[in-house]
Amino acid sequence: MNGGWTHTSLEDVATNPDKPGDRWETSPALGVEAFNFNVAVLDPDERLSQNHFHYHENQKELFYVVSGSCRARTVDETVTLETDELIAFDEGEGGAHVLYNPFEKPCKLVAVGWPQDGRYPVHQLERTETAVDDHADE
Repeated sequence: MNGGWTHTSLEDVATNPDKPGDRWETSPALGVEAFNFNVAVLDPDERLSQNHFHYHENQKELFYVVSGSCRARTVDETVTLETDELIAFDEGEGGAHVLYNPFEKPCKLVAVGWPQDGRYPVHQLERTETAVDDHADE
């Protein structure tokens, strides 16, 4: 940090090629260690997680839709998220989820996970293809 603050732009942060969609993992660039703060763009038919329908043993997650729409498959139901809507998940199997975009336009969202070191272990329960029953051609 420079004098108690840090500034960056998504243009200055490389996307993570190992993750679906375009994902900017901004916490390291900003020196943030308490949580993961990511910005992602999901094109049609993309999911957010490489782990498909999953949960974290020790991490909670919060998602905010900046623009567009996506869906969140939860343990109980599938929820459509529109611009300016949020959804949060607890750690453990009850917080299992996958966010995906079955729509025709991209979805930009912010993903926050805490604590930062709680990302792993993560458990995949099901592949997205079998966990969801809708597609972008609806």
